[in-house]
Amino acid sequence: MSSATQVSQLPQNAFSGRRLRTASFWVFCGYATGQILRLLSNLVMTRMLAPEMFGIMALANVVIAGVQMLTDMGIQKSIIQSREGDQKRFLNTAWVLQIARGACLAAIVCGFALALWLIGSGLPASSVYSHPDLPIVLCILASSLIISGFRSTKSAVANRKLHMGRLTTIELMAQICAFMTMIVWASYSPDVWALVAGTVTASIVKIGVEFLWLPGETNRFQWDRRYAGEIFHFGKWIFASSLLTYWVLNGDRIILGLDITAREMGIYSIAIFVVASVRDTTNNILQKVMYPALSRALQEGHDHVAVYYRFRLPLDFLICGLCGFLAVAGEQIIWTLYDERYSEAGMFLVFLSVGMLGDRYRGLGLYYQSQGKPKKMMPIALWRAVLFTLGLPLALHEYGFFGAVAFLGIYPILTVPLLLYLKYRAGLMRVSREIGYTAFILPGAAAGYLFNWGVQYFIG
Repeated sequence: MSSATQVSQLPQNAFSGRRLRTASFWVFCGYATGQILRLLSNLVMTRMLAPEMFGIMALANVVIAGVQMLTDMGIQKSIIQSREGDQKRFLNTAWVLQIARGACLAAIVCGFALALWLIGSGLPASSVYSHPDLPIVLCILASSLIISGFRSTKSAVANRKLHMGRLTTIELMAQICAFMTMIVWASYSPDVWALVAGTVTASIVKIGVEFLWLPGETNRFQWDRRYAGEIFHFGKWIFASSLLTYWVLNGDRIILGLDITAREMGIYSIAIFVVASVRDTTNNILQKVMYPALSRALQEGHDHVAVYYRFRLPLDFLICGLCGFLAVAGEQIIWTLYDERYSEAGMFLVFLSVGMLGDRYRGLGLYYQSQGKPKKMMPIALWRAVLFTLGLPLALHEYGFFGAVAFLGIYPILTVPLLLYLKYRAGLMRVSREIGYTAFILPGAAAGYLFNWGVQYFIG
């Protein structure tokens, strides 16, 4: 039976192309709107607050995000993936584990804040770590981790069923409320606490609206040892993968920061911002739409390969097309949007855009998670981490800053042979589609040349 015939037999209410396109549309539009709101919030707040306020908040957010990622148990993913993920006892057990994790995270952050308070006087006065407000900011932000621990499992169930409209709306409502809180607070007291209040407000609004608006039963304290064991077994490999992922995504700035100036780091950050925006967009669609769709296809015995490639077509069009576009027009984009101080970011953007080709295969890890076998992601995560950890310092030492950035663009491609092999072993390989979808680079490159010509012709 052909893939087309198999796809046509999928339940229309579960895996129809229309349903998946609708879910993807909500996620994409929600993310795009969220980015616009973040940009607007940033522009407004930078005019109301001093720069050092953002420095304190940025460091505090790095600590919070790091603690969250490094203790990821995959509770939400367990609900989406498990065959019993819609059972009341399973959901209540997951909720109890989530609350316990939130409390543990808050304790870790408060412990770090206490250590900073105790050793703060011994740090350089110019260091943001020595700012007297940072420990207090961390402690208050820790409360948002406790609040988030009580988040209803209704959100994971809605994600499992691809009901993305309400989830996206709730995310945007939380952002808007946080934005308004920051503006009102900063109007009366222009200090870092305006930013802190916005973060805590977002957590409260998100949890409250999910509890009141999403369908489903309210969680209560209930424990099932068997379900807890299933979540822990699934989550231990999510934790290991998240640990390596956190290093690969953030280690570049940690390693480069040891050898380059603040000016060079600022220029590099401009290029990273553009590439990260593309990656965040695709990651949102993969995590919130492709993952639950694959999980349900495997649970119900449907053609998961057809579901996988149904997503690969638009994602490859986006990723390969933008890779071709940025490789050709990256320097012109930077020259057009920024002044000459940032001109070097154009070449960095060209280098980093090449590495985006490796993002085409991120769905393989989600396929393993959908099977309930996240440990199969470890060869990918380990190989990527080894290449990164050994290669970046060597490139920086031998070829300098430009050589290091070139390596950051090239090394994701070095993981592709392993990814293709694992795709073949998993039964996901369709050679004609892999080759055909790569051709999307060509219209992207053509659009890049057209952009360069248009800028030169109309702007000069």
